[in-house]
Amino acid sequence: MRQIILLLLVGFVSTAFAGKAELLVYRVKEPGVENYISRILVTKEYLRLDDGGIPDGSYTLYDRRKKIIFNVDPEEQTVLEMVPPEFQPQLPESLVLNERLTVEVDAPQVAGKQPQKLLLKTNGETCRELVVVEDTLPQAMKGLTELYQALARMQFPNIHAPGNNQSDCELTEYVFAPQRAYSHGLPLWDVMGGKQRMLVDYKKDFSVDDELFSVPENFQRVEPAAWK
Repeated sequence: MRQIILLLLVGFVSTAFAGKAELLVYRVKEPGVENYISRILVTKEYLRLDDGGIPDGSYTLYDRRKKIIFNVDPEEQTVLEMVPPEFQPQLPESLVLNERLTVEVDAPQVAGKQPQKLLLKTNGETCRELVVVEDTLPQAMKGLTELYQALARMQFPNIHAPGNNQSDCELTEYVFAPQRAYSHGLPLWDVMGGKQRMLVDYKKDFSVDDELFSVPENFQRVEPAAWK
């Protein structure tokens, strides 16, 4: 936990100033992949996911008002546009969810609050372990909840497709209850399966260029192959 607090002192600098967003920056570790940075920018209208502001890097943009997801690839000059179905998957009786939240009494405070350890379980199996801080960056937590619920709506029609062997934990976290990872506050540390995310920076009023939340008009628009 002390390592988390020290890493929070590391900042990211914006190059243009036109508006404000809530900023989250995670260092991500997963098997077989070199460690990488995941940056999240959230405003009332948009949520952007990218690799830390690398020039001409690909990014995902979620329009929170229109509920549309755009995957933008500057190298290929393409925009994958996805409109999730409106139906939100409901938790089936076969998945029984439990969670355990305990205060990390020996951990330093973050944003004036004591971190808490959160265990998310499905059918008695621990699916996800987090360290969270409540009531911190609520807009970002709401935006992430909206995005992952939208992605869940997209994945739901395929859960019974041939070759789809998702575990109970994967069905819970990706399809039926993606919001529960963000329901107790800002994740400082998040482990699910072999993937680990550690928060290295966050800001409530981060200056951003409005162009970060735009989709290039001259890029080719494409649709998911299964939807054509």
